[in-house]
Amino acid sequence: MIFLLEEEIDDFNTFKSWFTGEAIPQIEAVGGKCLVMGVDAENENILHLVMETPSVEVVQGFMGSEEFTEARKSAGVHVDTTKITFLTE
Repeated sequence: MIFLLEEEIDDFNTFKSWFTGEAIPQIEAVGGKCLVMGVDAENENILHLVMETPSVEVVQGFMGSEEFTEARKSAGVHVDTTKITFLTE
């Protein structure tokens, strides 16, 4: 399952440090991986992630976790702006 995640962040370097240091190992542990990570060329506070996971349920598990949500907030994510789009081939 490939999905696009878009959300507002405070600072890309802060987010990237958290994401690569803490989130990626958790995501990889359940068979997921980050394919592309970057910010909008016109607004560096809009993050774009393209990720692959084994299922929609894996994404829902992470995004529904209070602990993961709090970690995202601490990394500067404005969780109320998160938009997830599931892609098909």
